[in-house]
Amino acid sequence: TRQKIFKAIKELDYRPHFAAGALAGGKAKALALMFPDGEAGISPVALEYITGAANCARESGYHLILWPGADTELQEIASFSKSGMIGGVLLMEIQLDDPRVNFLRKAGVPLSLIGRPEKTEGLKYVDRDFALTIQRAMDHLLKLGHKKISYIQNSRINEKKDLGVDYRNAKEIKAYAKKAGVEVVEILSHNDAESGRECFIKMRKDHPNVTAVIGLSDLATIGFVSAAREANVSVPKELSIISINTPANQVHMTWPPLTTIQLPAHQMGRAAAELLIQQLSGEESKDPQQLFVGDLEVRG
Repeated sequence: TRQKIFKAIKELDYRPHFAAGALAGGKAKALALMFPDGEAGISPVALEYITGAANCARESGYHLILWPGADTELQEIASFSKSGMIGGVLLMEIQLDDPRVNFLRKAGVPLSLIGRPEKTEGLKYVDRDFALTIQRAMDHLLKLGHKKISYIQNSRINEKKDLGVDYRNAKEIKAYAKKAGVEVVEILSHNDAESGRECFIKMRKDHPNVTAVIGLSDLATIGFVSAAREANVSVPKELSIISINTPANQVHMTWPPLTTIQLPAHQMGRAAAELLIQQLSGEESKDPQQLFVGDLEVRG
């Protein structure tokens, strides 16, 4: 009988129907990863998170569906969850007061987050330990003797709906600078290389005494270093640069290679997917709220 079944499968090119399987077995085998649909597309950092989540899902027998969309599509996500088409949702780029989180929780959709809102009670998430990450970056620059430090911040910080990552980075930098008795200057930039170049020009014009820079945006930091090289500003002799949001596969895209606080984005994506899969399997998560730091990697 087994041989006949496999012969029929081969002849008919049969493939399992996952929606029907979910209805029959009561368990969806697809996860939706939802993120805002911006004009800039998916950044290299976001791809690291997505790849980590996708690898974890595949190893556990799930499929990861990328779902770019706006708040208006939340009802559709909830409907797909209720109908058994998807098992749960991973959310990225979390706002301090995120309407997606509130909506999906009320709808009873299984949920885990990459990032966290201001109120975290009852949520399962992975995020950066911003206090320790910034402390490691600042300590490195302070040991080098820097007294006036700039940081490249994503310009979306001025929007009404602040993202947790932008807000917490800026908050921790200002707090630690005050504690250490050094001056910090915020330079706003879009997260692309051209904006990073413009950021360098603006900084040298308005704040010529800055001797060190913390890059909070991966692509903008690359453009910033390129502009410094074009202007014959020696890195690191005249200007020290450290990035906290640059994946390992990007650090050699500048010359000299970037010094970083390692961003464990792939590991964080995996951990977020594991939290969601544990929910769907009825397992109790040992660590439902996880914070990651990253080691100091001194390069050029």
